[in-house]
Amino acid sequence: MKMSGSPEPRAIMEVLMEAIKREQESYDYYYRTALQAAKPATRKMLLSLAEWEKGHIEELTNHVMELKAQMEIDRAITGGL
Repeated sequence: MKMSGSPEPRAIMEVLMEAIKREQESYDYYYRTALQAAKPATRKMLLSLAEWEKGHIEELTNHVMELKAQMEIDRAITGGL
């Protein structure tokens, strides 16, 4: 499906916020499961996966901050239109 034009910044923001929520849920799951793991190798793997999710959260958060900054610039240029 081809979309014409670019998505609105608010729609992109919604997608990013949902992605952050899901990454946080994954992080929480891996971390909680790691704490319950009996085998050290399993614990290590789950903690590694949790750290990956944490990195994803940080990256997505940076995108949110960049988008917010761009939205403020756009608002300043257009006078809030």
